Amino acid sequence: MAKSMDMTRGRPARLIVTFALPLMLGTIFQQLYSLVDSAVVGRLLGVDAFAAVGAASFFGWLSFSVVLGLSQGFGVLFAQRFGAKTGLKRAVSMALLLTLALGAALTVLFQLAVHPVLLLVRTPDALLSGALAYLRWTLGGLVVTFLYNAAASLLRAVGDGRTPLVAVILSSVLNIVLDLLFVAALHLGISGVALATVLAQFFAFGYCLWKLRAYPDLLPALGDFRLEAGTLHELLRLGAPLAFRDAVISVGGLVVQSVINGYGVLFVAGTTAARRYFGLMEMAGGALEGALATFVGQNYGAGEGDRIRAGVRICVRIAVVCAVAVALLITALGRPLLGLLVAPGEEAAQAIGVGYANLCAIALCLPALYLLYVYRSALQGIGRPFVPMLSGFAELLLRIAAVYLLPRWFGVWGVYFAEPAGWVGAGLLLCVSYYRCQKKMRF
Repeated sequence: MAKSMDMTRGRPARLIVTFALPLMLGTIFQQLYSLVDSAVVGRLLGVDAFAAVGAASFFGWLSFSVVLGLSQGFGVLFAQRFGAKTGLKRAVSMALLLTLALGAALTVLFQLAVHPVLLLVRTPDALLSGALAYLRWTLGGLVVTFLYNAAASLLRAVGDGRTPLVAVILSSVLNIVLDLLFVAALHLGISGVALATVLAQFFAFGYCLWKLRAYPDLLPALGDFRLEAGTLHELLRLGAPLAFRDAVISVGGLVVQSVINGYGVLFVAGTTAARRYFGLMEMAGGALEGALATFVGQNYGAGEGDRIRAGVRICVRIAVVCAVAVALLITALGRPLLGLLVAPGEEAAQAIGVGYANLCAIALCLPALYLLYVYRSALQGIGRPFVPMLSGFAELLLRIAAVYLLPRWFGVWGVYFAEPAGWVGAGLLLCVSYYRCQKKMRF
């Protein structure tokens, strides 16, 4: 495995930063694609179409987050078994079976639920058909999305961050090309944007699968596909709580979206524009989360407790510095960046005002989100998914309470601070739990 990285040896800071950089670069390309995708919709299809995609985004994130949570949980077991140098092929084979079975079941479930949920969250009539079309197409590719994320989790678990990075770069470029082809040339509208996303995900999975041929020690033989209850249980024990946590957080997002929908199309468009830049704002924290989860997982499998503690301390310091730097940058450049997403005009100016205020609220609380990522990934890496799952409930309850109570005193600013309120509460819970767990387990 020439391209893998054994993170149980070497300086923790260098290993974590080296592994985090490809993850961050991948996020940058994903977000650049997302921004171009939004600009194609906003400038070629108009503000209503832009708002329709925004109204669909939280249900889309709900489906994606379940897949992502399961894949992250699978990745924890992959990393632990790679660190322990045993049982990895069986974990890969059982994960593949679960991915196909759960992916098919989730596709059916979400397709049945999408229309009632859009009605439940009071999606404006002018946006309903566009939001529904977008989600029908993206949900149709859920199995492919699941397969790609499981393959990427496997590669990252053994220290290969380069292959998923290249897959993201190439698929993002392809996605942009297909966006322009389907929307500008073939006039497929919102459905064309969604179809481009699905095809790009399929390409990313194919690329990862092709590259996995270079890792014979990861590829299971036919005999490895015998059902093994213990491995299936471990995969579900680690993956299901994370999927459930992310689903719960997404439900909070749906509640927030229902309140946002009540403020009208321009408010929806403004918050949608801010959300498109949120991915860039959190990219350093997300990269640290992925790197630390792999680092902790491998070292926990190898029994290296001192290295786990050192890695977490390093990530805490990096997280705070990065969060402050990103927050200052986005508040300085927020308005012109938002203006890139929608065609000029009076309505666009109102939407940009809403979006900038939302960005400022997010920037103020960004350090809390980054620390949440650090402590959550540390707990996941040592195979303790219960508290990260519980943090999802804390975030849900705080977001719901904030979005209904804060506007009474602070007006629309209460809506902007609803999500950050959840980060603060969940981050405190994870922080306390990590240090209690560290003391109890003496790692």
